[in-house]
Amino acid sequence: MEDLAWGTDAELTDEQFYNRERDISLIKGLLETTSKGSPPTIMVVGIRGVGKTVLLKKIKKELEDDYLTCYVDLSTTSGYQRGKLTETGIMEQFYSSWMEACKRRGFATVLERVSKFFKTKKFELKDLKDAGGIPVPIIQSEDDYRKLSKFVLDLPQKIYEDHSRDIEGSIMIIDEFQSLRDLGGRLDSFLWFIRGVIQNQKNVAYVFSGSVSSRDSIIEKIAGKDGAFGGRMLNVEIYPFTKETVKNYLNEKLPSLNLEDGGFERFYKCTKGVPFYVNTFAKLLQKNVPLNDEMVTEEFKRTLPLLAVHLINQWSRLTLHEQTILTTLISKPLKRKEIAESMNITPGSLSNPLNKLQKLDLIESEGGTYSICEPILKAWLKKEYEERGVFPFRSI
Repeated sequence: MEDLAWGTDAELTDEQFYNRERDISLIKGLLETTSKGSPPTIMVVGIRGVGKTVLLKKIKKELEDDYLTCYVDLSTTSGYQRGKLTETGIMEQFYSSWMEACKRRGFATVLERVSKFFKTKKFELKDLKDAGGIPVPIIQSEDDYRKLSKFVLDLPQKIYEDHSRDIEGSIMIIDEFQSLRDLGGRLDSFLWFIRGVIQNQKNVAYVFSGSVSSRDSIIEKIAGKDGAFGGRMLNVEIYPFTKETVKNYLNEKLPSLNLEDGGFERFYKCTKGVPFYVNTFAKLLQKNVPLNDEMVTEEFKRTLPLLAVHLINQWSRLTLHEQTILTTLISKPLKRKEIAESMNITPGSLSNPLNKLQKLDLIESEGGTYSICEPILKAWLKKEYEERGVFPFRSI
């Protein structure tokens, strides 16, 4: 039976999941040291679509019988979606996630103690809402934030101490951590505050995961030598599939896809081994028909708008200035001065748009040289130019 997931699937069945045994073994092995009183803080990075979320949700599922496990996607918080991410909003998200985890495990005494805490402590509360039996505080002052955040960050250790017979520790997975960039100048103090609270916890592990390359500047802020978690955070990078892995994967999961040798080489070149693109493109290709290099190339061009739909949406929200920077980088990587000369502007005027494009993970910088880091976006732009003779700067 063929069972190939769509690239957009965030959770896979055991039958759909493939490979990654080494990554799973490594991360699980690190997290299981939590039970010995030596919890790790882990950073999992990788380019967009490489399968980090799927991988971490599988690990969470395999550990949740023995540990209190909690998963938070920072990019889905209401504050981030409204462009108003705050430290308080993040702590409220952490708190709600731990409470949901306790509710799933039937730790009723924790819910009772938390409810009592908020009713007896002196907080300047705007409101205390009930979310399915979970008291959610809505606070308003900076002092309240410090009290609440200390309480929330201490909570998983206290839960373990109350239920050490039931669980071996607590594990929080914080996904899409690159969203923290929205804190701007407050990011450093936020990270150092978290580090200061959790560094003495003996039974709580944290996993930070983000769609960034290992060269992204936010990694330096978090795990670099002078970063908040420098010297304490363990880095794990998730890489795209190799050619051999992709070939074995397609043969096993989608045998009706008949790629000739040249067709497979073209397929791998188009997808770069990134699971999101491998799954989506394979699903869209004709089945039970021998596909050679030329046919796969034509199918790739035909299906590019579907493969790149999320990137096209991002492109449409960019300013003309930002779009022009991307088109300038299509031919080859360039330094800031070279980009400015090509656009006939001053290098200083590129600071904000370059920072924004890096924040969106559309370009990356290495040694002062900028390049497009999304190959599918580059392929779509090239296709549009070849067919229309102009880049799609505006659409109706």
